Amino acid sequence: MSSKDCHIDIESFSEAPLKKCGLYRYAEDPSTEIWEVCYAFGDGAVNVWIPWGAYDWQWDEFDEDYFVGGLKQWAIDKKVELGDIYVQPHCPADLKHHAKKGGIFRAHNSNFERIMLNAHVGQAIEFPHTGIEQWVCTAAMAAAHSLPRALGNVAKELGSHGKDQVGKQDMLALCKVRTGIVKRYTPQNAPERYLRAYSYCVDDVLAERGIDKIIPDLSPHELKVFHLDQLINDRGVHVDQAGIANVQDLIAKYKVYLKQRCREITEEHGGVAINPSQTTVLADWIRSRGCPIENLQAATMKLVVQDKSTPPEVKKVVSIRLLDSMKAISKYSAMERAVTEDGRLHGMFLYHGASTGRWSSMIVQLQNLFRPIIDDPENAIKAFNERDLEWIRALYSEDPMKVFASCVRGMLMSEEGSDLVAMDYAAIEARAVAWLAGQEDILDVFRDHGKIYEYTASAIYHTPKELPLLKAMKKEFPERRFVGKIAVLALGYQGGKKAFAKMAKNYGVVIPEEEAEQIKVDWRKANPKIVQLWYDMESTALQALEDPGHAYALPSSKKIIFKVEGDFLYMRLPSGRRLAYFKPEIREGKITYMGIDTYSRRWMRCSTYGGKLTENAVQAISRDLLVLAMFRLEKEGYPIIGTVHDEVILEILESFGLQAEVARIMCILPEWAEGLPVKAEGFRAKRYRK
Repeated sequence: MSSKDCHIDIESFSEAPLKKCGLYRYAEDPSTEIWEVCYAFGDGAVNVWIPWGAYDWQWDEFDEDYFVGGLKQWAIDKKVELGDIYVQPHCPADLKHHAKKGGIFRAHNSNFERIMLNAHVGQAIEFPHTGIEQWVCTAAMAAAHSLPRALGNVAKELGSHGKDQVGKQDMLALCKVRTGIVKRYTPQNAPERYLRAYSYCVDDVLAERGIDKIIPDLSPHELKVFHLDQLINDRGVHVDQAGIANVQDLIAKYKVYLKQRCREITEEHGGVAINPSQTTVLADWIRSRGCPIENLQAATMKLVVQDKSTPPEVKKVVSIRLLDSMKAISKYSAMERAVTEDGRLHGMFLYHGASTGRWSSMIVQLQNLFRPIIDDPENAIKAFNERDLEWIRALYSEDPMKVFASCVRGMLMSEEGSDLVAMDYAAIEARAVAWLAGQEDILDVFRDHGKIYEYTASAIYHTPKELPLLKAMKKEFPERRFVGKIAVLALGYQGGKKAFAKMAKNYGVVIPEEEAEQIKVDWRKANPKIVQLWYDMESTALQALEDPGHAYALPSSKKIIFKVEGDFLYMRLPSGRRLAYFKPEIREGKITYMGIDTYSRRWMRCSTYGGKLTENAVQAISRDLLVLAMFRLEKEGYPIIGTVHDEVILEILESFGLQAEVARIMCILPEWAEGLPVKAEGFRAKRYRK
């Protein structure tokens, strides 16, 4: 952090709900306003700017003496060094000069400040336009060190600055429309709230500056990755708004039908017509029919449907409930709420959303979409134009709601005159774990014919591995190939029989645990170096924890190094990037650290082991390869608009580029990945698809 950098935080109001509509739609809403800006240069005093008079409604008298005096007294009480306090509609000279000369701004979730200040709300207060490269994000820095992303949470964990919870409640009350008699709090009808909120913004700057001093900056390379992330989010993805309107109309019609059927069945078998949305009443009705359920959660309902002893009428009603409450179709409403004036969705991707560095997604949640059950979503979307439910029933034997859910991806499309190109690293994790472990026979499969599922099955079932036999397996022994596929997906990270059986069940196949256990044993015998990698990962991490400050490389693979520095256990990847584990400890012989629990999503002490550390390393390696490919694609004129897992999504002119060229660019390896066989596969089309 330079002494010339500017720490900044803003507070705003809008009738648009930020969490539901997303930042970009929020920033362009006509009702959105900025009502406070706090900033500090380096370690200097925090300045407060209240842009009163910048927006049309701000014509009432503003009690400047009350607020300025109150802020100064708060600063004295809290022993906070307060700088200048401006009450004016236009940007203070020092802030304007810093922005215009290309100065660096540092903020927590800096994309909020950047987008807001560059939008009409920033123009209204005469804030100069700033470029992506002018921003550093302390939330991104926290995420890259596997710390909580929320400012209050990370400040608490680091012990850098205590956040004012009362002021936070006031800030939240002032940022949106109220439901009571007072539709909006103003400095006139809620002066005490505003005074506390003004001081809360000062507190935010102090908190973000405090954590900024503790968390290391992103490396120059990672800062470029973050800036690329911002560029991708600024570009956005074009949305088929007409198609979404059509499917929403069909969904509404089908829900009317589902409601009617539910009422008919429950009235016939119980005497009371019940809607599928009446959770408590419906649950009581199901129990009255001999099914002692605990709740109406989707997992519970699916078990009821699968149970052969469930009465037919209950199965029908529960199936209706599952369809009526299907979350997959809610993505359409999310798109409608977030689409901006340019017809695109912006801000869909979150830098370092996963601890390994991979992106996560927002708004539409592309990483977690319904698996399509139809082969032709594009034709289905065309059929939606008729808004005829019976026509959809005639075209598809599958339930209409599942047809609708299968088309979510297809509503993301290229603009006229352009194409989408989506390219994915094929089986990259299976390749990377074998490369990291030095499991040469698996690497040779990928270098040769690539039939890893068949090869794995032949190892499990002790059958010949000649290529003609592997090619014939899919047709002649499909059940063996399926076992090979699940083994590749479920066992590479020290998964056991339960992990294997669970994944098989997810694919609709029930495999007894005894059989799963034998498959696990056979797979491990066939992949001894991968198994050794797990144990080396765990033992080396334990060595590093027992001897802080010294680096330890894996005996089986010098590509990974562990070291404890301060409050972090670092895993150095082949690329040189480091994964961080906060406040690591050995408890009862296990490696533990503070992090987000996979299942509860709570910040807590978690434990890890060799297989999990291997998974972290492999996914991080895959991410590093993808990032380098993204930079090369950008350099060659292929603009990126998104990334999902190991896939990159481009939007290019119809007259430009080749799909094969994109694949070639993605498969160029850096020196640190020498010997890793990679392959890129994908498609070029108008609509996004799986």
